[in-house]
Amino acid sequence: MLRIAIVLLLLVTLIQAEINYIMALKSPATDETFKQVKKDVEAVGGKVNYEFKTAFKGVLVQLPNQEFTAFSSKSYVDFMEPDKSIHIA
Repeated sequence: MLRIAIVLLLLVTLIQAEINYIMALKSPATDETFKQVKKDVEAVGGKVNYEFKTAFKGVLVQLPNQEFTAFSSKSYVDFMEPDKSIHIA
C-alpha cells in the first residue's frame, strides 16, 4: 500500500512539474507586451526567468507543464519550445 502511495505521489509531481520554455514574441513586442506576459505567467503560478530584448524579443519562462498549450496560442506568442542545453564539441 505504501508503494502505491509513493508511486502516485511521484506521478502527480511529474504531471505538475514546471518546465522552462523559451517563448518568442511576435513583433512588435513592446514593454507593455512584456508586462502582459509576466502578468499571465504569474497568474498560473509560473515565473519569468529572463527577458530577451536585444537579439530577439522573447522570454525564458517557467510554467506548469499543463499550461504549454494555452500559452502557445496566446496572441503575443510567435512560438514556444522547451529550453534545452546545447553542447559544442
